[in-house]
Amino acid sequence: MKKKPFILAAIAAAVAGLAVWGFIEGRKEFALEAERERPVQIPSRVVAQPDGTVVVFDADTQRRADIAVAPVQAVARRGEVEALATVLPAQELIDLHSAYITARTHADRTRVAAQASRREYERIKALHSDDYNVSTKMLEAAQTQEQTDEAAARGAGETLTAVEQGIRQKWGGVLASAAMSNAASFQRLTDGREVLLRVAAPAGTALARAPAAARVVGSDGGFRAAALVSPSPVADPRIQGPTFFYTAPAERLLPGTVVIAYLPAGAERTGGLIPADALVWWQGKAWYYVQSASDRFLRRELAGAMPVDQGWFVAGLPALQVVVRGAQTLLSEELRSQIEVGEENK
Repeated sequence: MKKKPFILAAIAAAVAGLAVWGFIEGRKEFALEAERERPVQIPSRVVAQPDGTVVVFDADTQRRADIAVAPVQAVARRGEVEALATVLPAQELIDLHSAYITARTHADRTRVAAQASRREYERIKALHSDDYNVSTKMLEAAQTQEQTDEAAARGAGETLTAVEQGIRQKWGGVLASAAMSNAASFQRLTDGREVLLRVAAPAGTALARAPAAARVVGSDGGFRAAALVSPSPVADPRIQGPTFFYTAPAERLLPGTVVIAYLPAGAERTGGLIPADALVWWQGKAWYYVQSASDRFLRRELAGAMPVDQGWFVAGLPALQVVVRGAQTLLSEELRSQIEVGEENK
């Protein structure tokens, strides 16, 4: 009977021990679970340097991220002025051509009629002087007809002159002559093979002479070559700078639209080409990455660049290795580092 309390005490101790062990094991399991759920901390690959923020990618990381670099292509180009180009509908020129043809036809017809009336008047006048072979009344009627036809011819000629002057004052001598003579250059505009552009440079732009060629941005973002027709006698009221007429192939240039044009200006400059694939956009600006060391990439803003067919021309750009594939990956890594720093500072 004395052993019973001892057995009960032993059982109680065992239960207490199991409880303690279970509590300890539960804490361990909880700690392991918390450790598993903790976010994986990726080491930052971004380093601040005096010349900017650098993304560090070793050779293996570059290969996995498909990073590719290429040397900047050195080129020389003339400077350019950005201008505003309006694609003009050809209908106004067609209407003016029709008006000119109508006025010229009327002037020719009245001139012929006046010449005929003049000859008839001279004939009747001669007969009247020859012993009054015709009556004075017939002479007076012929004279009246001659004077009427002469007045009509003068009026038609003045109308034709006014039409010609109106065309020249608005469109200049070259376009006016082409429209009035229905030249091949005018026919290319009327049948839609080419379009007429009014290109206005910014006010204050100094151009020694009208550039013989220009570049125009089409609706697809590509460049179109435009050929000079003549200076415009009328300025664009929105720009009020030097204004010129150009023609260009009609493809991707819709009449009535306003596009960007580039006029050659200034001396030739040396620099480098940044490919379009090298650019990334952030905060409303264009950027590109330069390989400053074998494992380091520095982001630079694309400033003062001129758009060209191959990408962007940057005057004075030295020989560099530029990231031509994978720039977005480098930017994403840089921005991820900024987010992590912001979270740590909360």
